[in-house]
Amino acid sequence: MGAEEERMPLSPKERTRAQFGRVASKYRCSADHTDVEDLDLLFTGLALEPGHRVLDVATGGGHTAMALAARCGRVVASDLTPSMLREARLLADERRAGNVVFAAGDVEALPFRDAAFDRVTCRIAAHHFPDVRIALSEMTRVTRPGGRIAIIDSVVPGEPSLDAFLNNAEKVRDPSHVRSYRVEEWLEFLAGAELLLLQAASLWKTHVFPEWVARTGRSKAVQSKVETIFLSAFPLARETFRILTEGDRVVSYSDEKAIFVARKPGGSPG
Repeated sequence: MGAEEERMPLSPKERTRAQFGRVASKYRCSADHTDVEDLDLLFTGLALEPGHRVLDVATGGGHTAMALAARCGRVVASDLTPSMLREARLLADERRAGNVVFAAGDVEALPFRDAAFDRVTCRIAAHHFPDVRIALSEMTRVTRPGGRIAIIDSVVPGEPSLDAFLNNAEKVRDPSHVRSYRVEEWLEFLAGAELLLLQAASLWKTHVFPEWVARTGRSKAVQSKVETIFLSAFPLARETFRILTEGDRVVSYSDEKAIFVARKPGGSPG
């Protein structure tokens, strides 16, 4: 094990803080996160209204929070990592989003009262959560009865070899990665939280490999190891994840993003 890995804290949440604390500005400027094609699908199911109070969990660079702010009354952007919140504030200043406030918060112990929000969102973050079930329970707790919860995250195919391939590559690239789940697992998580599924959709997103692998700020040796994983991909993985290479370099690959919108039982559905 190299010095870089030895310095990482053992706690999953500390790994997340350490990892994103070093590279927060890269996520605010990331092409993958500024692309809002997935948000267009999410907003269809959220049915936002101007007076809604919305919580964006694990806001990261704040891109989802800014998109929400243009569609509803008040947005609370929450994140575990202080430097990520600083980047989100910078983005809010750039966008002149005066209806966004920021709060440090752990998704497994959200610092908000019960039923505080009409809508709760979480985009491309749940694969870092130590326990998705606890996170969903907390998101449900702070949503009012009849309110909606929307999740966007990377998912893996049902084929075990493809699941293992992509999760291994992600873990090598980013030590704070816990797991990208299958769609079927997400449906079980939502049902376990007693949420009523309103929408399930997906899209494939293409990642420019050099930007994607460098974004986590890992050493050149680690980046090279990740590239080797993709270069040596077995045929089904190469086809499924649309791995494009030129000589001994990876140009791009694609993965699937799933969008789920669910309603908390009771109350008014508005």
